[in-house]
Amino acid sequence: MKLLVVGSGLIGAQRIQALTKLAVVSEITVFDPKVSEGAKLSAKATAGGEGVAFSKKYDAAVVATPHDTAVELLPRIFPLAPNVLVEKPLGRTGAETEALIAAATKSESRVFVGLNYRFLKNVQHLRKLLSSGEYGKVLGVDAVLSHGAQPGHEKSWKTDPVRCGGGVCIDPGIHLFDLFLWLFGGAELAAGHLSRQFWAIQVEDHANLVLTLPGGAPASVNLSLSSWQSRMEITVETEKAQFLLRGRGKFYGAQRLTVVTKWPWLQPDPPRETLFDYGMEDASLQLETEEFIAACTGGNANLTIATAADALQSMRIVDACYSKLQQNFR
Repeated sequence: MKLLVVGSGLIGAQRIQALTKLAVVSEITVFDPKVSEGAKLSAKATAGGEGVAFSKKYDAAVVATPHDTAVELLPRIFPLAPNVLVEKPLGRTGAETEALIAAATKSESRVFVGLNYRFLKNVQHLRKLLSSGEYGKVLGVDAVLSHGAQPGHEKSWKTDPVRCGGGVCIDPGIHLFDLFLWLFGGAELAAGHLSRQFWAIQVEDHANLVLTLPGGAPASVNLSLSSWQSRMEITVETEKAQFLLRGRGKFYGAQRLTVVTKWPWLQPDPPRETLFDYGMEDASLQLETEEFIAACTGGNANLTIATAADALQSMRIVDACYSKLQQNFR
């Protein structure tokens, strides 16, 4: 397979390395204006100028650029590749996402969106348990996704509302919204509060939200860019058990899932709770890349990877946050 990769920053470089490991991938052309034409980025990846990169046909393309750049380039990329993987969020608004989906459809290009948290081992285990039906209906969810960014974050393109589309509701929030779709079938915004507490930026760095799941259960979501301890935590209450998902590797801690039995103090024998520890390694991006390549030659059935339609559902929650909630900036 011959691939085009647009963008070779942090995520783009990881995608290039992930693709290089796959035997089915034979050639990778990389376009990034910051990289000299002809530079070797891996054993299979070579940087090409814009004229060269956008003049050929490919089996697939991967786009890992700032949000505004992706929106600008995707209509040119869709005609070049029948399969495209775009780093989240796809569009900066629901309307922009719909327009990109329409452009892809016109070019007969299938679009997938990089929402790699679906591939975390503790997340996949949680989904398997919830899907089994063994634990009854979901009664409530509490979720936290937060980190402290880094010094100089106020100068990042991620704080420019025109370039990025928003603050924590988009990044990292869209990851949680997507997990709510994948784990529970979706969610709708019920209430919330957006604010800027620490960073001198034009977008929100805190969001405290209440969502409603399809079965009527409430879900609380807390997003922050001033959490000096990075946190990814999802607690799910069901009729017969409680699930505590913690961590995603690296600074977020080991990927763990704890299953707590109903009324554990009434259980005569242990274990009253069972811990599954998947360690610190985060292979989610590699696994997502592998599934994307596999999907290029197959259908959409039984895929974990997020589709453009999935991304649109999550973006509608983001739109609701910005249209319905007062943004209180100091």
